[in-house]
Amino acid sequence: MTKKYLFTLVMFFTSLCVFAQESSTRLNIGLPMGKYGKFDHSYAHSSESNSPSIIIQLEKQWDSEISIGAYLGYAGQKHKFDFAEIKYNYYRFGGSLTYELNELLDKINLQPAYGIEMYAGTKIGFSWENKKHSWHRPDNSGNAIHSDDTDNKLLFDLGILIGSRYHFSDTFGVFAELGWGNAGFFTIGTSINL
Repeated sequence: MTKKYLFTLVMFFTSLCVFAQESSTRLNIGLPMGKYGKFDHSYAHSSESNSPSIIIQLEKQWDSEISIGAYLGYAGQKHKFDFAEIKYNYYRFGGSLTYELNELLDKINLQPAYGIEMYAGTKIGFSWENKKHSWHRPDNSGNAIHSDDTDNKLLFDLGILIGSRYHFSDTFGVFAELGWGNAGFFTIGTSINL
């Protein structure tokens, strides 16, 4: 079942790449850090570990200040107990809207220096939550009993963020974002103009 969903996500991203063959298209690949809300679970007496999160966003410039796009992302978390384990996987997809702030900041004499681009954005989409709960314990005879439960939910995503980007060349740059939109409070990554 997971392979089908992963294949669907790969096909979705591939179709976006075909759409991106025109100029003024940007590909952002980021690593979100600092999970929050539905992406962060807390259990007493558990050993917690987090899978590396990722977000991939493809956006096309609509006019000089506004870009529209789509994103795919992943976040994961695991909790281990003495006789149990709970694992959460979030597969994310949706649309994005980005507003370039440099012209607005220039009008109020707050122009960023050194070619840094400032922007604000919003993301609207869905997270497919895959929760796996497994436990094992001995019964009265000492035989091991093992059980696995899986629960899937489709959750609504809505996030806002503010970010900055710096380009080392016409093609390659880096970005950093703060806010609720990437399954993490702080995101760093690369920005590629296609």
